[in-house]
Amino acid sequence: MEKNMSLEVARLIGQPINDNLPVPVELSEVADTFTAEPGEKMWVYGSYDTDADEILDIDSNGDITVVKRDPLSDTQLTFKGYNSQLEYVLVEAVVNNPDVQVLARKKARISHGMDKTELRAVLKAITDSSAVQSVAKESGEDLYDVIMKAKHKVEDYGDNYILLAGSQVNDAIDTFDKDNAGTFNYNVTIKQMLANAGIKVVKVFGKVKNTGDSVEEVLLNTKRFILVARNSRIAEGKPIIFVRRKLSGEIAKLMGAEVDQAQRALVVNPTPVNVAGTNKLAYAVYGCEFVVQAIVNPLAIVKCTNDVV
Repeated sequence: MEKNMSLEVARLIGQPINDNLPVPVELSEVADTFTAEPGEKMWVYGSYDTDADEILDIDSNGDITVVKRDPLSDTQLTFKGYNSQLEYVLVEAVVNNPDVQVLARKKARISHGMDKTELRAVLKAITDSSAVQSVAKESGEDLYDVIMKAKHKVEDYGDNYILLAGSQVNDAIDTFDKDNAGTFNYNVTIKQMLANAGIKVVKVFGKVKNTGDSVEEVLLNTKRFILVARNSRIAEGKPIIFVRRKLSGEIAKLMGAEVDQAQRALVVNPTPVNVAGTNKLAYAVYGCEFVVQAIVNPLAIVKCTNDVV
């Protein structure tokens, strides 16, 4: 009975992923996204310009391992596991008359948390990497100057740009024209100028906690930005790849998920659940997945290394 109820919880919650938006929107803007079949090896082509001769393999904490491209063969990358925060569902919420709203909220929380963790790992890898190009705001420069400086630094390696903007940078873009109206000597409309330069602004906001302490980390420094050239001239596709492994049919069935779509496993532990030293009559629920995240063309990315607002 216990085992059957655990499986029932998993079935009711289903796969903790949005089938309509399976990858965080910010990540989908700057990364080529794929799925891999169970047991399939992950590799990237080695036929790239020698200007980009390294792949930056990213683990679940955003730490980087440099993988040298083999000029004679393909370069293989390995999958890393992600686990969500442990949630729990009270037994009374699922016995006899399941409270679907409670289960839906648990599913949403698991999904959002894992999405933010994926995005944070990529952003951390970019900001920590010495292989990624960088710019800094100098005396006398304004926000537009620094963005253009970043664009000029990366334009030899690609175009079709995405500006991943911290929340305060995004706000400064919104108010830039009014804030500087008194000092303009010519017609300046920053949003139009960015659009003319082929730069799309995407706001990055939110926090995530990946450790057992109480410290939350912002996904991206609110006063900084990252510029990504999505159409590279030295490597095929976007400069970042994201691959999530599909789960086996057996695991997908236990989750109550579509066998050909399941990409995140939902694990349900039997009751009781220990919460802060107290046993609760509940089922523990957490999600796990296996992904490859890598920067395959660091020259197509520019990060700002100091505060621009």
